[in-house]
Amino acid sequence: MTEKVSPRVIWSIVATAILGFVGILTETSMNVTFPDLIKQFGVPMGTVQWLTTAYLLVVALMMTTSAFLKAIMSPRQIFMWGMALFVIGDVISIVAPGFWLLLAGRLVMAIGTGIALPLVFNVILMSVPPMQIGKYMGFGGLILSLAPALGPVYGGLVTYAWGWRAIFIIVLPIVLIGMILGLRNLSDEKPNQTASFDFMQFIVLGISLTTALLALGQLEAGKLTVSIVVLAVVAILAMIAFIRIALRSSKTLLNLSVFKSKGMVFALLIYAMSQAINLAVNFAIPQYAQLTLGASTMVAGFVLMPGSLLGSASSPVYGAFYDRAGATKPLTIGSIAFFIVMIVFAVMAPSITTVGLTVMYALFTLGRNLAFTTAMTAGVAEVPREVSGDVNAIFNTIQQFAGAVGTAIAAVLIKTDGSSAKVIAQETATGMGHMFWVGAVIAGLSLVWLAGFVKTKTGK
Repeated sequence: MTEKVSPRVIWSIVATAILGFVGILTETSMNVTFPDLIKQFGVPMGTVQWLTTAYLLVVALMMTTSAFLKAIMSPRQIFMWGMALFVIGDVISIVAPGFWLLLAGRLVMAIGTGIALPLVFNVILMSVPPMQIGKYMGFGGLILSLAPALGPVYGGLVTYAWGWRAIFIIVLPIVLIGMILGLRNLSDEKPNQTASFDFMQFIVLGISLTTALLALGQLEAGKLTVSIVVLAVVAILAMIAFIRIALRSSKTLLNLSVFKSKGMVFALLIYAMSQAINLAVNFAIPQYAQLTLGASTMVAGFVLMPGSLLGSASSPVYGAFYDRAGATKPLTIGSIAFFIVMIVFAVMAPSITTVGLTVMYALFTLGRNLAFTTAMTAGVAEVPREVSGDVNAIFNTIQQFAGAVGTAIAAVLIKTDGSSAKVIAQETATGMGHMFWVGAVIAGLSLVWLAGFVKTKTGK
């Protein structure tokens, strides 16, 4: 007989997922506001983009602290800290008279989001019976994956009707609902553990991720410069230093011993590559729809919406599939479908229509999501439950960083230099075709990682 999950646990998952949802929603909706912000604040695009880049960086860094926070605070305490910081940052963003205060507000919101996102899956991993983890991972993923589906359309509609500040005003009631649910249902039981935070690990990791993102940001200009090389070298050296410190330290940040599990590593590679391609595609399609097909910003956002909603709805189904069949079957079906769709997309890309984009993106999302959602659940299952929090933090951090890499690749390949609309349209179409072929190669590499996962003892 299947053990039932209590309503309190279900509402706890909903509460934490609401905060994660709103954090992702505000991130994805801000991209469409950039032209308005450039005009209002008089800052260039390269500066405005830090509203997204710096936000992702802080979210990624905060996710690395989730294992430490889990060791010293109850789920309710972690949730309330994340909620409080998010609300403070949201209010700062609403009233910000200038760009830099708006950026500061977004960074405070990022801290709250970075705390909340790992908590969603930590609650599932610690409270749900092992036989139902796939189902509830899919349930949590359903709520979170609705945010990128709705973000561009939400941002475009709200900005058009009431201005960009309304993006932050409208989400406040949603956050307050999540706060009430969290206070009533999340456990306030403190862990019987002691832990000290390793600030040196955190700082060195921060240097590595920051310089890597700076290098990727400069790479979007399409030229390999000395500064990019220097930043990349600093990022690599800092990452090496982080690994050496982490292996010697007795303090808590990330438990790198989990990388001894080959199955977890292969699942992480599948997860990272599918996320990189996803963000690249999400960047490329709106550009192609507007610059090549002449669609409006709103139409470009709606092209992604059916596929994103379909992908969100499929998450619980995929989770239940994992519970019934294990990891190998859904990972295999998802990875192969993902690869085939990327090949078809690449062939069609130079001359695909708006309808074709919509249909192909829906198929892309279905295949990609099956591999993506299963990979994280499978990776966590490869390690003992007591270190699942560390694996959760690693997967969530990699998700943010892989997304930045995918966006940078797409920006480089779809870069336009033409002076006329006709030339720009052609360059965009050609660039998107190249991007999809690169994506197909990356999806092919995921099949290699899949073969490695299947060969592991627990992956069979």
